[in-house]
Amino acid sequence: MPLGIDFTQILLHMFNVVILFAGMYVILYSPVKKFMQQREEHYKELDESAQNKLAEAEEKNAEYEEKLKNAESEISQQKKKASMDIAAMRSSAEAEARSAANKIIEEAKKDAENQRKAIVESAKKEITEMVEEATRKVVLVENTDEAYDMFLNIAERS
Repeated sequence: MPLGIDFTQILLHMFNVVILFAGMYVILYSPVKKFMQQREEHYKELDESAQNKLAEAEEKNAEYEEKLKNAESEISQQKKKASMDIAAMRSSAEAEARSAANKIIEEAKKDAENQRKAIVESAKKEITEMVEEATRKVVLVENTDEAYDMFLNIAERS
């Protein structure tokens, strides 16, 4: 052995290092690698789940925005319908009011006509009575001046 190198010792040390590395690989590296893969898969699943939930939330958000747009258009349609209903009710109320006013006017005209007729009848009766009384007095009284004065007195009283 030149230079004091023992090749058997070197081979044994190399064999020990290989056994050490093989043992370390089996004991430490494989479980750590397996743990790291499981951890990576777990986080990938979490990431995929988060991505799926995010995509689902975006879909729901788009769906809600569409519903909101539809609700706004529906509200505007209902407003238009309500304004049309109000206009129809207003015109109906105005027509009813005009009809009622026309009826009241017609009744007032009828009442006025009836009152006028009653006044005319009353005036006719009074005139007839005055003429009858004046005629009686003229026939009974010989003096026409006295009859005329009586007639004027009776007319003044009435």
